[in-house]
Amino acid sequence: MRKSYPKMAFFFSKISLSVLLFCTLASHALASGGGISATPDAGPTMLVPVQTIKTKPIASEPTNTKPLSAPTSQQSEILPYQAEYKISSNSLTTTATRSLSKQGNNWQLSQHAKLMFIKVSEESVIEDGAKGLRPLSYEYSNNFSSRQDQKINFDWQKGLASDKKYRKPWTAALTAGTFDQLSAQLQMRQALIHGRFDTAMAQTVVNRGKHKTYQVEKIGEEVIDSPVGKLNTVKLSRSREGSDSETIVWLAKDWNYLIVRLEQIDEDDTYSLELLSATLNGKKVKG
Repeated sequence: MRKSYPKMAFFFSKISLSVLLFCTLASHALASGGGISATPDAGPTMLVPVQTIKTKPIASEPTNTKPLSAPTSQQSEILPYQAEYKISSNSLTTTATRSLSKQGNNWQLSQHAKLMFIKVSEESVIEDGAKGLRPLSYEYSNNFSSRQDQKINFDWQKGLASDKKYRKPWTAALTAGTFDQLSAQLQMRQALIHGRFDTAMAQTVVNRGKHKTYQVEKIGEEVIDSPVGKLNTVKLSRSREGSDSETIVWLAKDWNYLIVRLEQIDEDDTYSLELLSATLNGKKVKG
C-alpha cells in the first residue's frame, strides 16, 4: 500500500480532477470550424460538425438503450448542483465532491478530493452574460506537489491569460472561446442543454501556458445502472490528435446533463469515475 500513494499522487498531479471529470472533457478554447464561440464581441454561435478523429474504443458491457420515462422535464438552462463521485485508479479508490453555484452573474464550479494526506482542489469562476460563457479565473492546488499549483487570470479586455503562481509563470494570447479545464466542462454541458451539440465539437483548453485542442464526439445514447438508479444518458468520446489517451463520458439527459460516469485510458493506466449522489437545483437526483 505504501507504494500506491505516490502513484495516486502522480495521477492527481498529472491529469488533475478536471481531466477525470471531463468534460476534464476535462479543460480549452474552441478550435476554428466547430463549437460554441464565446467571443468578446459576439454571442454563442451554432455548433457545426468537425472532422472525425479515429479513436480507440473502450470496451464496455452491453447496456440497455431503451429510454426510460423521464423523471423530470428537460431543462433549458444550466442549474446549480452538488455531487459526490467515486474515483478509481486500478486498485485505488477515493471520493470527490463537486459543486456548481451562481455568484451574481457568474458561475463558480469547484471540486475537491482527498486520499489520506493528499488533497486536491480546483475552482473556476465563469462569466455568464451576453457574450456567452467565458472563464474569468481558474485555480488548482495540490498539497502533495505544490509545484503543480496554478492560478490563471483571464483578462478578456487585454486578450491575455496569465499565471504567476505556477512554478514557471507564463502569459499567453487569449483568443475567442478559450477555456480552462473546468469551464470547458460547463461549456460542453451548456451546448447539450441548449440543443446546440450536433454530432461533434472541438474544444481548446489553456493549461500551464499551453493550448490543446480536443475533439468531443457523440457516440450515442444509453440507459445505464448507477448508484442513484437507472438513468437516460448521452455518451460522448473525447480525444486529441497525436495522443493515445481517450475519455468516454456519460451525461444524464433528464438531469441537466450531469456527468454520471467516466472512463479514461491514459497510456497503461485506466481511470474511472462514478456518480454516488447528487442534488440538482435542490432536487435529489435519482433514476
